[in-house]
Amino acid sequence: MTSIPRPSIDIVQGIANNQVAIVTGAARGIGFATASLLAKNGARVILVDVREEDLKAACAQIGAQSTYEICDLSDWDQQANLFHRVSTTIGPISLLVCNAAVNPEIALLQVSDSANHARLNSQVRHNYLADEKEPKTDTLQRPPTTIFDINLNSVVFGLKLGIHYMKPHGGRIVVVVSAGAYLPIPSQPLYSASKHAVLGLVRSTALMDEVPRSGISISWVAPWLTLTSMVEGLEATTNPDNLKSSPEDVAWAILAAAAAEAPNGKGYWVQGTAISEVEGAYGEVAGRLISPENRF
Repeated sequence: MTSIPRPSIDIVQGIANNQVAIVTGAARGIGFATASLLAKNGARVILVDVREEDLKAACAQIGAQSTYEICDLSDWDQQANLFHRVSTTIGPISLLVCNAAVNPEIALLQVSDSANHARLNSQVRHNYLADEKEPKTDTLQRPPTTIFDINLNSVVFGLKLGIHYMKPHGGRIVVVVSAGAYLPIPSQPLYSASKHAVLGLVRSTALMDEVPRSGISISWVAPWLTLTSMVEGLEATTNPDNLKSSPEDVAWAILAAAAAEAPNGKGYWVQGTAISEVEGAYGEVAGRLISPENRF
């Protein structure tokens, strides 16, 4: 792994100033911190989320360099209309940050009393292996797939749309995956699966011929424990021995990924304030596992 410093203000302004940037999941947390940092450095930022009141408050805090769009990113038509509106009314899109995600399984770690924990653990929304039955029947309830609609499908849509609108002039796309894209999380298997899938998606899409040929780069960041509303109440957030990132720490990693030289196909682990490029090391291992004649 290679340690990466935070980019200088000059470098950040070089990719942000007078550029149009879309940030998803931007009403709060990592998305809000990223939108704020981009706006401070001259970007025209469009904050995207489903929570209008939070978006209004976020834009009021960021100021005139920001505007917002309400969008269910798991809906192809809504996201396609979003990209069309931005490109036709604001300008060519140069930077896209795909950050939106949900994690209903984490609720099991956020309850302290045993009764509530048992109640949540018996619901397939929080534990897909639960023996919950359909109402008035004895049929085992189907596990929910909303987590894949939001965490994975919204990124599939975002990548397709971002690449389409960037093809005439190039651009940079950064996807927020998770440390859970690299590691198993026994308490959150569906969340981990969704993030593993996103990692495979961005790794593969970055290497498609039309991406670098169009002057587009795709990179990603994998935050470890980050102090957002998603992890409120977790014991790990109060343990002084745990390395924790702030949303601003991850926002700086996103800008480091976007601003890096030859950023296409690069992945960055974020733990505390440290940023480490990990795909180079992963590529070396993969290269030893797969002989050249067996690659696709």
